[in-house]
Amino acid sequence: MTADTTRRPRSVTLAVVLSVLGTWTAASTAVEPDEAPAFVLLLFAACLWFAVRAGRGRRVARTTVACLTALMLVFVSPFALDDPPYGGATLLLAVLLAVPGVVLLYLPAADAYVRARSGERAGT
Repeated sequence: MTADTTRRPRSVTLAVVLSVLGTWTAASTAVEPDEAPAFVLLLFAACLWFAVRAGRGRRVARTTVACLTALMLVFVSPFALDDPPYGGATLLLAVLLAVPGVVLLYLPAADAYVRARSGERAGT
């Protein structure tokens, strides 16, 4: 068993936190206290799982969390826009948290981290 000495960049950690907070905020716009759409909760759980995996340098998880975040934001938009005074603001907050989180996963430092974790060379 070999120890991996690759240090995770702070931007990757921040990306994971922002992605999770953004999808949680988005999920909260579609969830009533008594009745929670099961699909939204399942989607949030999947986003959480893949965000943590992306934080560990998994390339497929990074792509999956980007797709699931976009799917979450599209799916909860009608729920958020049904509640005019607060839903739109909550959806905007979710976008302002989740989108920068996903973008941070694709910065050069994150790419180098993923490449180092997967054992790829810089030219491939």
